[in-house]
Amino acid sequence: MPHVRALDGLRGIAVLAVVLYHFSPGVAPGGFLGVDVFFVLSGFLITSLLVNERERSSRISLRGFWIRRARRLLPALLLVLLAVGLYAVFVAEEVAGQHMAEDGLASLGYVANWHFIGSGQDYVEQFVREAPSPLRHMWSLAIEEQFYLLWPLMVAGLAAVVARTFGTRGRRAARSRRRFRLTLGTGCVLLGVVSLALMVLLFDERDPNRVYYGTDTRAFLLLLGAAIGALTAGAVRIARATPRVLVIGAGSVAMVALVVLIATVETTATWLYQGGYGLIAVLIALVLVGAAQPGNHPLGRLCSSRPLVGLGLVSYGVYLWHWPITVWLTESETGLDGVALFVLRAVITLAVSLASYWLVEQPIRRNRLPRWSGPQKRIATIIAVTAVAALLAFPFFTFASFAAPPKVAPSRTSQQATLTYATVPRCDGALSTEPPVAPGAPPVAELADARPRVQVVGNSVAVELIPCLGELVKQSGGAIESVAHSAAPPCALIPKLEEQLADPATRPDVAIWFAFDWYYDNSTCNTDWRLWVQEAIRLWKEAGVHVYLIPIVPNVVPSPDPAVYKVVGPDVTVDAPAQWPEFEQWAAEDPTNVTVIDPGMFIRDAADAYQWRMPCLPGGEPGCDADGTVGVRYHDGFHLCTDPAWDGTHCVAEHAAGARRVSAAVALQITELHPNAS
Repeated sequence: MPHVRALDGLRGIAVLAVVLYHFSPGVAPGGFLGVDVFFVLSGFLITSLLVNERERSSRISLRGFWIRRARRLLPALLLVLLAVGLYAVFVAEEVAGQHMAEDGLASLGYVANWHFIGSGQDYVEQFVREAPSPLRHMWSLAIEEQFYLLWPLMVAGLAAVVARTFGTRGRRAARSRRRFRLTLGTGCVLLGVVSLALMVLLFDERDPNRVYYGTDTRAFLLLLGAAIGALTAGAVRIARATPRVLVIGAGSVAMVALVVLIATVETTATWLYQGGYGLIAVLIALVLVGAAQPGNHPLGRLCSSRPLVGLGLVSYGVYLWHWPITVWLTESETGLDGVALFVLRAVITLAVSLASYWLVEQPIRRNRLPRWSGPQKRIATIIAVTAVAALLAFPFFTFASFAAPPKVAPSRTSQQATLTYATVPRCDGALSTEPPVAPGAPPVAELADARPRVQVVGNSVAVELIPCLGELVKQSGGAIESVAHSAAPPCALIPKLEEQLADPATRPDVAIWFAFDWYYDNSTCNTDWRLWVQEAIRLWKEAGVHVYLIPIVPNVVPSPDPAVYKVVGPDVTVDAPAQWPEFEQWAAEDPTNVTVIDPGMFIRDAADAYQWRMPCLPGGEPGCDADGTVGVRYHDGFHLCTDPAWDGTHCVAEHAAGARRVSAAVALQITELHPNAS
């Protein structure tokens, strides 16, 4: 199989896009597409190697293939896991260290992608403002390793079937090779179509992680590259001038399109998961084939440039190290920001990656280690893997998995809030089982009497409140429609809001916006999140819908527990009177259409201090402890579910006292301010 220098440069472009995405997301919000370039390249190269081996020796050595892959991938991975393990044991807080160790063990087993899908930590870490895992990027390596494990088995099996059918000698051998390539390429395309269809069918706007991290929903990228490798055996150069020029032109246009997408598209773009990724896969394939063509053409010169080729050669190490460095070298840790922080991260990433490449990866890959015998090498490998696994196992089994809310007794003056709460309509343990009305769906039977509809738009706290708030709305004769979305920025909520407004079956009579302070990620919407709230208000006012603005319940004052205080962070603790002055201004300017609601009246004391715990209702309530108090805040001091293992979505009644109190406050004020609204 010929070596194509331009493909090294294409790897360099891919890792550069990913690094820009993580180091400076405002510059390359679509840099995550670099991972997809890696997938297509890997499918192409691995399948080309397998096809070449089969045609050269009439067999595929699975053991040899897997040993080569282990030599290429395992040494650098062990170094990163060693660094993360040491950080987890000696530097990180106990809970964070346990999570890192869990992620590390999943990464060592190359199942990190399914671990991230199952753990739900992507949601929790983003929205409770905990630091992201330094191993979050291992999901893509897990998918590739799963491909390396299964794909050679499938290729070897198909090769055996074709050889048995068409023979392996003389003219029959040539026919067998052609039939093998064509069958394998066709199979890749068919399986790729199934994989892309799974992405479209399984995509859930509320939780895109399943299709983003899933092996089955990402396999089409690897399979498209594999199809090219199967049909060409790696020799993608076209001999005839005219078709070669056309391919180069198509590849150049595709490269421009990819650059535009890297500079503009965001992970929240739903069209990606609704078939758009198929188009992106085709663009990457066109770039791959075009860049590999001989001759002096712009695409080839770009991909063969020395800096990109050099970066491509160390791209594996750069990918492994850049994300932990991003997590550890933050603005708060270094005192740097902007270009200075970018340069620091880049220099350290490149230095560590080059050291890994020259001192560890290449000597092992090229068998340039001391003259150990085969058994000695195997023993050294087992010792290295076992040592890293043991290092990660220590915090995994001995450190705490979850941070519980502190056992802080409620203020003595908080009893009055509970006594008032006892007199208002409550959902207590009962929760609404009536599903939200789906956009575009016909009215359900219960809505035949045209009961008032309440449209709830907002963030993760809104998702916590909807079960109880839905029950209260139902008690008053209304129905809830939800546009609340735990994982979406405000700009992503507007389209669904408009859909419900336009459909008579879902058109609301009352609208509630639960505000989420999106200040730390305004780049997601490319503008201040408050502008999107104003856009929602405009749409509601035009439709004659009264708007209730609900500012997020302020954080609890910092806990005496240092670990909890570090999670919350001193820079995100806010006071109620200073919050959301824009809301008060908008309501004062248009009191007929806009009202601001205080959601925290039942989870603070008479001095307006927010509490970790409140006195239980006089008759008791779910989650009431023996001391007569009940928890009302998550350990981050921000959310409401008190279950330490809360996954960011569902909260059982015994842990939902905070959500019940806030829901009651919202429903009470809407009824008092506008009795006809419900």
